[in-house]
Amino acid sequence: MNAENERFAELEALITEALKEKPERELSLTFTDTLLRRVEKRLTWRELIREFAVKTGIVVGALIILALCLYFPMRESTNPFLLMVVDNWKLVTGVGFLILFTFFSDQVLLKFYHRPQAY
Repeated sequence: MNAENERFAELEALITEALKEKPERELSLTFTDTLLRRVEKRLTWRELIREFAVKTGIVVGALIILALCLYFPMRESTNPFLLMVVDNWKLVTGVGFLILFTFFSDQVLLKFYHRPQAY
């Protein structure tokens, strides 16, 4: 236990000495503001992306459940809607990506670039 206290005393002396020394390189006057602005941007992006992922997951989950509820009862019969979707899968995929991009722009990009700026 004494050796551990000795190490803590040495560490405390080293930290105290380091804090009393003058730094080799001076920081700019706007260093803190710049750092806080970058951290705020990063945290905002992370929060907006997380919200977008949750909302997209809810919508995709609901669409999968709806598709399964429509597909399984109609398996034996020919479903004209299902045949149209399968025949035009490229168009359906393109429209889906267009809707996803619009939703991303609305939920993430617009919120990020129109948030109040702290100066």
